[in-house]
Amino acid sequence: MSTASQKQLTLLRKLKQKKHREQLGAFLAEGYHTIEQIVSNKKLKIDMLFIDFEHEKCEQLDSLLASGLRADLIYTTNKSIMKELSDTEHTSGWLAIVQIPKSYSLDRLLNAASVTSSAFERKSKNYSTLENDAVLIALDQIQDPGNMGTIIRTAVWFGVQGILLGEGCVDIWNPKVVRSTVGALGIVAHTIAKLEDSLMECHKKGWNIMLLDGSEDAIRLSSELPNGPKVWVLGNESRGLSAHLKEIPEFIRYRIEQQNIGVESLNAAMAMGIALYRSVNFK
Repeated sequence: MSTASQKQLTLLRKLKQKKHREQLGAFLAEGYHTIEQIVSNKKLKIDMLFIDFEHEKCEQLDSLLASGLRADLIYTTNKSIMKELSDTEHTSGWLAIVQIPKSYSLDRLLNAASVTSSAFERKSKNYSTLENDAVLIALDQIQDPGNMGTIIRTAVWFGVQGILLGEGCVDIWNPKVVRSTVGALGIVAHTIAKLEDSLMECHKKGWNIMLLDGSEDAIRLSSELPNGPKVWVLGNESRGLSAHLKEIPEFIRYRIEQQNIGVESLNAAMAMGIALYRSVNFK
């Protein structure tokens, strides 16, 4: 097991910035559980793993090696350097460089989601693979890294086949987003989208465009949902959906019914989770 070089440490520092992640096609994954999930899922490729010296001989490292991580990709460094590189107050002593997968085109995303032999795996036998049940999510200016990570992890849980990331969304390879997903990145395909154009294209191809909107004149989420594939659209944490999306008559607006007047709004990730639970479990 080799000691990390200055060149490698410089690379780690660079990958904390979006411009370098885009240039180098890699991101940082911090924390044992996040890295363990990435290794287990086998969807993303780890280029290098850095650990502090105290983890050189531990059961967790043995577990990663048993799961297929190559020993020649592991490097050691001291705790003070790991603390400098960490995105958290208390470093875990685990940091990996992971390759960013290519984003899908919209056509490829829709084609993959619309066939029974979908490229997106569903863990539970309870989920139907019929074309009628295909679900995508679209995100309109989601800017909080914690929310973005939770939404991605929730999408994986409910078997969502793809994510449309609109302009103004936080970088999904941001270290805080990665940490919030706890290793769920790379399982659901994504595309970078001009949201209005992409949603109209989805609509033309037979997808129901379903906006999560808190307005009183929106349809209650408990109402019967339309048949056919669905795209759930979620707006910005503070401003909600862009006004021009709500004005498109082909799109259907839904509101989650409030049961108590004690709070003004729902957390964005929570709202998406409720909508996905509704569409997956109550046909």
